[in-house]
Amino acid sequence: MTNKMNKFSSSIKSLLAIQLTVVLFFALSFNAYSQNAGTQGTEEVLVVAEEMPSFPGGQVALMNYIYKNIRYPQEAVDKGLQGKVTVRFVVNKDGKISQPSVVRGVDPSLDNAVLDVLKTLPKFIPGKQAGVPVNVWYALPISFKLQV
Repeated sequence: MTNKMNKFSSSIKSLLAIQLTVVLFFALSFNAYSQNAGTQGTEEVLVVAEEMPSFPGGQVALMNYIYKNIRYPQEAVDKGLQGKVTVRFVVNKDGKISQPSVVRGVDPSLDNAVLDVLKTLPKFIPGKQAGVPVNVWYALPISFKLQV
């Protein structure tokens, strides 16, 4: 009899734990799903959209554009600096980028080189939510490696 109660009690606890996990997952997902842009007024900037923004020609074309147009600063070459600069920016409803910032930098010279090339990017294909263009955050890692 006691064994049946323990199994029943254990089943109830497991069920409650699963429900709590699901509720927390949706609560946290909703919170991370969008965030206020601040500088965009009351325009919402999504972290994830049904259709994420894309560069014309795809990710390979984006990386080719960046590597073709970026300049490895002589100061960084002289210091032997290498590494990965991670940036983020907003792809606006119209495909233009705004709010570029360095999330993880290596050195100001390399960080600024990435920010400079971001300013020259052509328009993206904007992200969409329910078929409507929306503002979406976009993160991008750029690697710097000296050739020997």
